[in-house]
Amino acid sequence: MTKGYLLEKLTWPQAREAFKETTVVVIPTGSNEQHGPHLPTGTDWIVAKELARRVSERSKVIVTPILPFGYAKYHTGFPGTMALQEETLQHALIDVCEDLLKYGTTHILFVNGHGGNHGPLKKAGEWLRERCVPASVASWWEMATIADPSYNMIGHADYIETAAMLAIDPALVDLQVAKNHKNRSLTPALQLDNLGVVRFKGHTLMINGVMTDVTVTGDMLEYGESAAENYDIEPTTASAEMGNKILNSLADYLAEFIEEFRKVKFPPVGEEGPAAELRKQKK
Repeated sequence: MTKGYLLEKLTWPQAREAFKETTVVVIPTGSNEQHGPHLPTGTDWIVAKELARRVSERSKVIVTPILPFGYAKYHTGFPGTMALQEETLQHALIDVCEDLLKYGTTHILFVNGHGGNHGPLKKAGEWLRERCVPASVASWWEMATIADPSYNMIGHADYIETAAMLAIDPALVDLQVAKNHKNRSLTPALQLDNLGVVRFKGHTLMINGVMTDVTVTGDMLEYGESAAENYDIEPTTASAEMGNKILNSLADYLAEFIEEFRKVKFPPVGEEGPAAELRKQKK
């Protein structure tokens, strides 16, 4: 039985009652971008939305509608990608949070499906902290090891994302064209670990790449982004069973986290710490 509430399905009187029942809100965020030749462009937001829904089955929270567009301008070399500028996403998140605070929201959990959103989510979190509202970000693909220690993310459109999509809607996955494709090299000596990191003589340096610099197929290996040691795991090894194991394990974990997170109370910024003590001494 559902414990929480999906805001998009409530009338406003029902929403009013829901905000009386709980002060914790889950905001799913994602992106609409290419995910190789075998996954839909909506993968990031589809998975985030579904995980948030599963959390609502386990915890008394309010889940907002998904924000399907993220910061992904570096993906727009592939048709179907639609993205926001970082500042636009940041302002959109803050605008949404500002309204939620009017209804009595005290704690916010962002269930995130896209790495490019981390910067704007951090800025939104800073805005919320200034208002004494605890906020946390759960980027689900980074947490797949909760389901199984061997489930380490190895790249964009990898077996982890493929498994999640198979669990949600296998009709959207084309395993016949699924394959790990080797990242492109800038020169014979400059190998791209991912779109932001280049390797040279055993060391890595940041680089200002975009997806088409790394891949012509829209998928990408991301060396060093997790504890993975085996980057040869093909997306065809994924299954709906694996995806459900990941999603359900994460939903269980986040439901437990929320119960502890509810207890967090932040004082006004500047009220505590050495600077505050110094001000008190001068009074």
